[in-house]
Amino acid sequence: MPPLRTLSSLGLLLTVACASAPRPGDPGYPFNVVGSYTGRFLIDNQPFDANIQLRTTSGGRVSGAFRVVAPFEIEGQIDGVVADDLLRLTVRYRNPQGCDGRIEGILSVEEGGGTFEGPVTVTDCGSPTAGRMSFRRRS
Repeated sequence: MPPLRTLSSLGLLLTVACASAPRPGDPGYPFNVVGSYTGRFLIDNQPFDANIQLRTTSGGRVSGAFRVVAPFEIEGQIDGVVADDLLRLTVRYRNPQGCDGRIEGILSVEEGGGTFEGPVTVTDCGSPTAGRMSFRRRS
């Protein structure tokens, strides 16, 4: 049986190693999404080109601005959270017909935060519609 001193040292090393690993929102966390992104989302096979500006803060909270640039313009606000390699995202906006809208999804984030993509649900003037979103950080 190992001496008690060896077990205590091992426990201390494990505690220090776990405590020093960056958590969501901390500098160095590999899946933080920060900066300007450009991309597209599809709804009923209709493409929408958009830009996103994101920041990740303590605890992995995500916020930012959303802007569709084509085929028409829409602006919205983003709230979400990063956990592991997933981004849970909600975009709130008002569409050109005057309806309040919401885009929600759980998206996969590439290590380094350079891209994220995945399925979304869009709800505004009608029933919820399935779609897909894919964004890449601008260089």
